[in-house]
Amino acid sequence: MQIAKQPVTTGRAPRSGPVAALPAAIGRRRSINGFRLQTILFVAIVAISAVPVLLLGSWVEHSAMQKEIESVTEKHLLIARNLSRTLGRYVSDLKEGFRAAVEIGVTRDVSPAMSHLLTSLSFSHVCIIDRDNTMIRSLIPDTETVTRLPPGREVLAPLRDLATSAGGDVVISDLIRDNGESRFFVVQALDDGRIAIGTLGVDYLRSVQRAVAFGERGHSMIVDSRGRVVAHPNAEWEAIAKDASGLSVVASMMRGETGVAQFYSPPMQADMIAGFTAVPESGWGVMVPQPMAELAERAGDTQDFAAILSLVGILIAAAISWWLAKFLARPIVAIEKAASAVASGGLHTQVEKLPAHSPRELRRLAESFDSMVTNLRHREEILRVAINQAETANRAKTEFLANMSHELRTPLNGILGFSDVLRSEMFGPLGTPRYLDYAGEIHNAGSHLLDVINDILDMAKIEANELALKEFDINLGLIIESCFRMTEGRATQGKVRLRSDIPDNLPMLRADQRLTMQIVLNLLSNAIKFTPEGGAVSVRVVLEPDGYCTLYVDDSGIGIEADHLALIMKPFYQIETSMQRKFEGTGLGLPLVKAMAEIQGASVHIDSVVGQGTSVKVRFPPESVLQKEYNDAAAD
Repeated sequence: MQIAKQPVTTGRAPRSGPVAALPAAIGRRRSINGFRLQTILFVAIVAISAVPVLLLGSWVEHSAMQKEIESVTEKHLLIARNLSRTLGRYVSDLKEGFRAAVEIGVTRDVSPAMSHLLTSLSFSHVCIIDRDNTMIRSLIPDTETVTRLPPGREVLAPLRDLATSAGGDVVISDLIRDNGESRFFVVQALDDGRIAIGTLGVDYLRSVQRAVAFGERGHSMIVDSRGRVVAHPNAEWEAIAKDASGLSVVASMMRGETGVAQFYSPPMQADMIAGFTAVPESGWGVMVPQPMAELAERAGDTQDFAAILSLVGILIAAAISWWLAKFLARPIVAIEKAASAVASGGLHTQVEKLPAHSPRELRRLAESFDSMVTNLRHREEILRVAINQAETANRAKTEFLANMSHELRTPLNGILGFSDVLRSEMFGPLGTPRYLDYAGEIHNAGSHLLDVINDILDMAKIEANELALKEFDINLGLIIESCFRMTEGRATQGKVRLRSDIPDNLPMLRADQRLTMQIVLNLLSNAIKFTPEGGAVSVRVVLEPDGYCTLYVDDSGIGIEADHLALIMKPFYQIETSMQRKFEGTGLGLPLVKAMAEIQGASVHIDSVVGQGTSVKVRFPPESVLQKEYNDAAAD
């Protein structure tokens, strides 16, 4: 990777951070729109009083209507079941008659008596045809139909498929429009590709339907297994075999269900109640509906009485509620006036004296309000003193940190400098090799103490929102390489392998270089610290599809328990393990990483498995990722 020139920019305030401030005014009165308490109480009491009255009236109305519904439910369902049994017997008879006639007609002409039987079952034509749809024999011979087939040619193919799928049983088709008429067809598959086919009229079904009528518009209705109308009082629906499967009650019949249902009938243009069932032998549906209006008429007198009773009850409740609302609202209004004055800053306000007949609870409320105002006045004075003390303590902390920064760093830098002189033996040999070791220990201890002081000062600045960003176009890969060199000695000492995966074409990153380097350094140090000998620590950078630039620091260390993942982000928290003291620390490493990342708009996430290792992910937002690449931004 090439080193990119980094333009100098001025620092700017942090993007986010805790801001401590007191409100400009406490308890400022605002204009509030709403209803008067007396009005609310009146409406509420009327509503509460009216509920039982309305429930009683509704119960009377519903009870009257329910009785009417119960009276017709059993009757309608009984009629529907009787119709179903009648149609079931009819279907069984016509199937047996058809089967018997076909057994004879396969080998010879049927007798006139058998032809008469078929005609009595509403067959208009029965014949046997070969695989080429050529009629072999008519079982109801007459001069008009001996030479022609009963259905049109376009109907024969589905009828042949129906017969073949039945495997030799006699089956009845759904209602079919043929030559302008609605018909059923009865078919049976024979050998050698022959089939027996009969045309079945609907006159008998319609005569059965018309035999059921009650009330003004009570009737019956018969549909086929697909919900097409076979028999209905509406002649137009019969003529076009109307598809009524969209009605919920018809859909229930098509599923073979039995019961009573309420629904809206388009041809009758009325809400209906109907008993319904299905004919198991053919899948037809039978329904016996009646308009709900006819039931409502019979319950009308009871409902009128219930309505009058409800109205009288509500008027009485309204009169009582108005007086009671006025009585209860008067003392509350007085307390409201006092509360408004307090909200405007008048902490010396008291509730005006309430009338003697006011409820005891409201008088106690007024007394408690006065006591609360007195307490608020005392608390305001205490709060004002506490705010002054907090401001004084904050100024003292800032001054202390500034003094500590100077008083501690100056002698520490001297200790580090003189320990370097001793280690390098600048002015001659020390005499004993052990002195070199002592000088190295002095230098290491001083460096560690300086790092601790820097961490504490950085955390203090972040908590005080005093850490300003100095953003540059930085090369994240070079920062990682620099951090590798700084931690290489520690990794070698702990026998930990360092690996990196940094693509050359990653974009430049708009971030604070010092904070970003501190993030990488802290994560690397932590990973090395908790990785046993022979383990590995890897760093990689990935440009995500959503525009985020993500830094991963993975190790094969001891891992972190799930209960500790949230705690390790708290300042000074350290997990007590045998690996902890491999390199001393303050417990500020990860909290500083989190704080330094978030102040730059990035996020930190940790995944860890005990005994397997830890992965820390730092995601820089898309707005921090520049479009130009390292190589494009590099100069010379």
